Amino acid sequence: MVSLLFFDCEFTDLSSSASLISAGFITQSGDSFYAELSDYEEASCNDFVKATVLPLLSSPAISTADFLSALTDWLSSRGEDFMFIADSDWDQMILTKTFVSVGMTIPKNWRFQKAPDNFASGMQRNLFNDEIAAFFLRHRDQKQHHALTDACAIRSAYLRAASGY
Repeated sequence: MVSLLFFDCEFTDLSSSASLISAGFITQSGDSFYAELSDYEEASCNDFVKATVLPLLSSPAISTADFLSALTDWLSSRGEDFMFIADSDWDQMILTKTFVSVGMTIPKNWRFQKAPDNFASGMQRNLFNDEIAAFFLRHRDQKQHHALTDACAIRSAYLRAASGY
């Protein structure tokens, strides 16, 4: 059985040299995993990231190796195949690059989809986009561009669009 896993990554900039800053993951049932990394270069962050993403960081930061170990341990305890769902191709690219940076590869039981592109129906794509906006209206205390909060918004939007209501 394939488990849906909604995720979001925050990273230094939109370039091939980008580094992961934080990552949030949430299962369909609501179990979550979040980490902030310690080994990115703040000087490599673009102005948007410095103004919007970095102020939202508040958890103890861990190394990339510790993050990947904790993430794979968290997922292996679930013992299933995973469909990672994000709202940007950048998330998969930066996660893959993070694995490569420590000489690892993405596990073979992980697959990726980008929402809302994965929905065939225009109505579902519209529901997804509407729900992303509605999530932040309903949760005014949550800030966009915090990786776990964005993962929660993606989960909410995906589940609404998949159900068609």
